[in-house]
Amino acid sequence: MKNFSINHFLFICLLVLGTSASASNLSMTETRDSIVVDSITGDVRKYKLTDNKTLKPLYWVYNYLANSNKMRSDVTYDGGFVFGPAYNINTGFAIGGGYSALYTFDRNDPTLKKSVVNGFFQASVKGIVAIGVEGHNYLKGDKQRFNYEFSFTHYPSAFWGIGTETSLDNYENNVMVESKQLLLKLEGDYTWRLAKNLYFGPKLDFLYSYMYKTNDIIPANLPDYKRTEIEQGVKEYGDLMNYLLRFPDGSGRYQDKTQVALGLGVTFTYDSRDFVTNAYKGHYFNLQQLGFLPGINDYGFFTTDVKYQFYTPLWKKCTLAFQAHGRFNYGNDVIPWIRLASTGNQGMGRGYFYGQYRDNNVMETQLELRQRLIWRFGVVAWVGAINVFHDFNSIYMKHTLPTYGFGLRWEFKPRVNVRVDWGFTKTGNSIIFNIGEAF
Repeated sequence: MKNFSINHFLFICLLVLGTSASASNLSMTETRDSIVVDSITGDVRKYKLTDNKTLKPLYWVYNYLANSNKMRSDVTYDGGFVFGPAYNINTGFAIGGGYSALYTFDRNDPTLKKSVVNGFFQASVKGIVAIGVEGHNYLKGDKQRFNYEFSFTHYPSAFWGIGTETSLDNYENNVMVESKQLLLKLEGDYTWRLAKNLYFGPKLDFLYSYMYKTNDIIPANLPDYKRTEIEQGVKEYGDLMNYLLRFPDGSGRYQDKTQVALGLGVTFTYDSRDFVTNAYKGHYFNLQQLGFLPGINDYGFFTTDVKYQFYTPLWKKCTLAFQAHGRFNYGNDVIPWIRLASTGNQGMGRGYFYGQYRDNNVMETQLELRQRLIWRFGVVAWVGAINVFHDFNSIYMKHTLPTYGFGLRWEFKPRVNVRVDWGFTKTGNSIIFNIGEAF
């Protein structure tokens, strides 16, 4: 379980199958000669299906692969599936994939940005079940926008503690709590345009976590000082998880393993990107202020989340992308452990296990070079750094966590990529499969 987060992730194959849906509900016969426009070259083509019953399935797959990224001139909604088998030494064999669709809220306005919805699923022989959907929507005239994300995940988890030093020390000594965990996440916002590219509105953030079948891992070859400390902690708090979740005041209390957190607040956004899921140029700035009020939550606290992204073309078919992000929790000595700032979240820190390092605050940044190649393939390379810390008096360069790697891209829908990233970190490496760019 030490490298649960998809380390040594090897794809056996990526079998692409799918369907295209249209508002006009055309039959197969009617769509055989549909006109399509290549999203990269702008070429206009027709595609056909053979009448040979033996070859028809092969032609169907070929036509789908050849045309899945092309904008249909006769539809306002275009979606498709991608899925296939995968293997990971920790999760075993798995089936995973996703769904992506582009659509518009005003077919008479060609300048309105395309709305997008992405879904995903994964199931493995070792108990991972994940399903989720996210969407970015631009209403008429781009005067209002709404975004949402929903996911349900069941997975074998590992917890090393709170704080970078504690987590790294326990990770290196293989001290952890293995468990099964259920996560239910719902996040959304609805904003109104204040001025060109400026939006403001309410924000909701809900997270439920249920942990069960916990198993304390305390190796026999620990140094004496470490074993004494852990054994005394386990004796005092009942088990290793309670000890790792103890209150900082020394009162003997500890957080519950099961947590529910509901945050309400506002979001302010400046967004001049040319496309939300795969920008070639533009700026993006987002500031969120959330309150997790007592009474609704076991622990009342506040969260400030700030993010800046920048995209610019360097040369033909090449984009330089930059991201800086900070998340800061305050207002209580006890922040629910599932709401702590952490590594491996929201496309940041690729290669680190989600929640491998947790504390009140995180600051992170990454720089990525994206090069589109022949046909619909592309490659990327990135470098980044993360610092998870308790407060601003405890930011240390030695706790800065590096991340770097490279990846392969394949355009599935216009400006929507299937990505495979291989990330390298201070403690190992990981391969990640997803739909849409990391940022």
